[in-house]
Amino acid sequence: MFPIPEDLAPSDKNKLTSYLPIRNKGNDFEWDIITGMVLGHAMKKQIKQYDFDQFREDCRTQFLVRLDQPSFWDVLDRMYFSTKAVFNISPIFLLFKAQRKGSGKAELGASNVRMGDLFFGLTGNADPLNDVNDQLNFVERQMLHVLQQKLTDDTGHDASEKPYLPYIAKAFQDDINFLAAHPKYLLQELTNTLRLYAFSYCSQMALNIAAWKDGEPVSKPLYFILDVEKASTERINVHRGYRLFANTSEWLFPMLSALEAIQRKELKRPLWQVFKDCADHPDQDGILKVLNGYLDAFAKVRELPSRGGAGTVEAAFDQLIGLAIEQFKVNKTTRSEINEKYTKELEKQICGDFIQTRGRAGRVLVLNQDQLLLLTNLAIGMNEKLRLHELMDEFRRRGFYLDGQTQQVLVGFYERMGNVERMSDSGDAVYVRKTV
Repeated sequence: MFPIPEDLAPSDKNKLTSYLPIRNKGNDFEWDIITGMVLGHAMKKQIKQYDFDQFREDCRTQFLVRLDQPSFWDVLDRMYFSTKAVFNISPIFLLFKAQRKGSGKAELGASNVRMGDLFFGLTGNADPLNDVNDQLNFVERQMLHVLQQKLTDDTGHDASEKPYLPYIAKAFQDDINFLAAHPKYLLQELTNTLRLYAFSYCSQMALNIAAWKDGEPVSKPLYFILDVEKASTERINVHRGYRLFANTSEWLFPMLSALEAIQRKELKRPLWQVFKDCADHPDQDGILKVLNGYLDAFAKVRELPSRGGAGTVEAAFDQLIGLAIEQFKVNKTTRSEINEKYTKELEKQICGDFIQTRGRAGRVLVLNQDQLLLLTNLAIGMNEKLRLHELMDEFRRRGFYLDGQTQQVLVGFYERMGNVERMSDSGDAVYVRKTV
């Protein structure tokens, strides 16, 4: 199959429908809905045309048959339904948060659907979570049984994008499986896990977006400090962390919109994959003809100087990316302003929880204690404990880097939490246990 459309033609506007959940406006994410969407995708289940009030009434009917004292239903109603505490019983009840009464997604909100698609791409078509091992009492088991009778299979959430960052996708799948083995912790931390990964995905994609010639992406260094630390300017990696992210995030919209223009209608592929598919295709002359024709037409539509015909597929992709970035630097258009809005929205809506201003050091990337504890538990995962250097490897696999000074503060934090075993003064002999 030809790796790009053979009828490529430039559009008057830059379009972006994949790989980035942010737009230049309209990014008010509702994380309860997103959480329900992700869980439904992972379980391949949904609640459809069955509202919460009907569920409440069905539970009432169920219990009135079983209760010796029917008035006890009023107690259960106050305990579980009036306070909405029923949502804290089992992760399955989170499916109410993403309920679609019709066949479309519009009622979930466009921004929520975009963020959901990001996580659908990370989970891919992995096997569904069939078992969430809830430890429930008799009353709660009855409520769950009522709901399970109303669940329907949801096969409409197949991933429409190949993962841009396979290493992040693998880590995310590992972490979802770990959370599923601890249902109460999943209930408590699934939303926070999604927010953690939304930042990790966007920041790591920003760092990898320009490395499309290098093949499958790898984790790139991005350094954080703990919120209890001082951020002195002498700590070069920490000082560079935010600026590195801010500078590379400016490439996301230009390069992803360029990628969008050359995608086939089938499963979306990352830029590095499209380039590889084109470079490996036997009909190099045919691909060059299509790309050169598109590049010439694109330069004319954007009123940019023609780069001349490329002699290789790699040169053609170089020109594609060069033109995509150059169009946003032309002062007589509003494109530069639009790109600035994308970067500002990304920082505000997804990355704000990880950025602080620290005096002369300026803006730095920070992990607070709640984020750190969650990241620690996810990194240890199914293991009982990990050596400190193994734990740092797992942090880095998820896109979070800590320098030696921060690691020393981190060990002190773990010791105060009581989840560290120090076999000797050597760093290799420090073991960290999860708190779940």
